[in-house]
Amino acid sequence: MSTFNSLSYAKQLINAGVPSDQAEVHALMLQSLYDEEHNKYATKADFLSLSHDVRTHINQLEVKTDRLEGKTDHLETKIVQVETKIVQVETKIDQIETKISAEIADLKTTIYQCKDDFAEFRSDLSALRTSHKYIIWIGGGVATLCLSAFGLCITMFLHTVKI
Repeated sequence: MSTFNSLSYAKQLINAGVPSDQAEVHALMLQSLYDEEHNKYATKADFLSLSHDVRTHINQLEVKTDRLEGKTDHLETKIVQVETKIVQVETKIDQIETKISAEIADLKTTIYQCKDDFAEFRSDLSALRTSHKYIIWIGGGVATLCLSAFGLCITMFLHTVKI
């Protein structure tokens, strides 16, 4: 992979008047430095491999993204269903509240009617107590009259009977 030709470089140094041992050492050192530096840099093959890895990861991410989109769509559908059920429950609660309010109003009306009936019953009972007192008073008066009449009759009757 190296484009540096140490043999060609050494020959050029020797042709320029550098001793051959020194030219070989110099060429080997440059080759060594070139190889070390060359290993630090990415090559076209490295970029192609990296590009392939990146494409693979992108494809995997696209698959995962597609799955997530499917799950998101499913969740959105579920959310719509839950929202629909919530609306239905709220509607039923409103209906129940309306029914309960109507029944409470009916109960209040019934309670007021019972109170009115009870008040009327009390007044009737009070009237009966008053009339009962009068009946007892009248009955007492009639009994007194009867006893008086009986007493008079006995006294008249006793005079006629001779003992």
